[in-house]
Amino acid sequence: MPGSIRNLFEKPVIGRRSNWLGRIDGLVAAVAPASLAQLALRFALAVPFWRSGMSKWDGFLQLNEVAVLLFTSEFKLHLPGGPYAFPAPGVMAFAVACAEVLLPALLVLGLGTRLVALGLLAMTIVIQLTVPDGWPIHLTWAAMALGIVTWGAGRLSVDWWLGARVEKA
Repeated sequence: MPGSIRNLFEKPVIGRRSNWLGRIDGLVAAVAPASLAQLALRFALAVPFWRSGMSKWDGFLQLNEVAVLLFTSEFKLHLPGGPYAFPAPGVMAFAVACAEVLLPALLVLGLGTRLVALGLLAMTIVIQLTVPDGWPIHLTWAAMALGIVTWGAGRLSVDWWLGARVEKA
């Protein structure tokens, strides 16, 4: 048994019940390490944004007509006294399409993870204001983004690798 897993089972415990629960806790921690959960959260949050972003492009830096049309006539901000049209819809469509491709790519790599997740959380809030009936899925995205902002990228990330190199220097 590897040393790290063995250590999980050798926690000092008091009482028979605590010992039994400690062993189960150690087994669960060995099967589902935090770094694997953090990687899964990063991928799960990245996928819907990436897919949405890729659907807006016809080629390199060329938005398709549908993306611009959505921001011009379909998407509205549902705020009190509204709904309101998005300002500068062409610019907004381009910025959103860029963010929906760039931020998920950085998130999957685990580069600038907390800041990227904060950006996706902000996008989720705007999406919720644009499509209010989508709140169940938007709430899920927000929860994933908050988890990533709180706990970071984990060991399986460029952030972790860069941090380890800085500590060695």
